[in-house]
Amino acid sequence: MLWLNGTDWSIALRESLLVWPALEASHVMTLMLFVGTILVVDLRLMGVLFTKTPISAIDRKVLPLTMLGFGILVVTGVLLFYAKPLTYYNNFYFRIKLIIIALAMINIVVFHFRVQHNQEKWDNAEKPPKSARMIALISLTSWILVVIVGRLIAYGDWFHCQTLDDGGIFYVFQDCPQLGGH
Repeated sequence: MLWLNGTDWSIALRESLLVWPALEASHVMTLMLFVGTILVVDLRLMGVLFTKTPISAIDRKVLPLTMLGFGILVVTGVLLFYAKPLTYYNNFYFRIKLIIIALAMINIVVFHFRVQHNQEKWDNAEKPPKSARMIALISLTSWILVVIVGRLIAYGDWFHCQTLDDGGIFYVFQDCPQLGGH
């Protein structure tokens, strides 16, 4: 990671008076689009919102926006990481965020390959089967946690290697160097 931290592009990006704030704002605004569309789909799958509308109809309308939002989030997220790779790499909350995103993605795969395969049977149901409701609850919880933990990344200095006792769980999870030859 060290080689990324000193590149001209990385420095220019993080020191830019206009690009950096625009990039951060784009990431946050797109996150609202992404999580907002997921909220609609998940609440429908939970039988809470738009219960008279077939799930497939909501998917057709909302999921293209979700995919667009996800694509923009990936691009802006990679650029944000590229601007400060060591800061993020060693940030406890950033690592937790990546783990939650990975779990949310696994949840999506489980939904598409295990739960959604017989959607035509319950597409019009006001209350989908328990498996669909549980997947939606896990999805909603995961993405809300991503937002919360993502916001906490700015406060990651609570767990900087210099402020932690050698050997604690945060010390290990932050990938801090071992002191004193331990």
